Amino acid sequence: MIGSEVVLARTLDDLSLGGCKFSGPAWEPQGTTVELVINFLESAENLPVQGVVIRASQNDMAIRFEDLSEEQFGALRTHLQAN
Repeated sequence: MIGSEVVLARTLDDLSLGGCKFSGPAWEPQGTTVELVINFLESAENLPVQGVVIRASQNDMAIRFEDLSEEQFGALRTHLQAN
């Protein structure tokens, strides 16, 4: 994930068509634009997406995806339906 700093290999706690959530203390402040590469381990597929941090607390950090292309949305939907 690239925001105000680069963070590698963080596990997602929740993933949906609209965004994702990481457990644990947030490392980016609310309102930060970030770039993520979501790695789907079972398919070895990588999905680059952009988003905005909408919640940053000591418990979690939530990101809302922005400007997903039809291809990105379709890949995300396919992964979610398979799991």
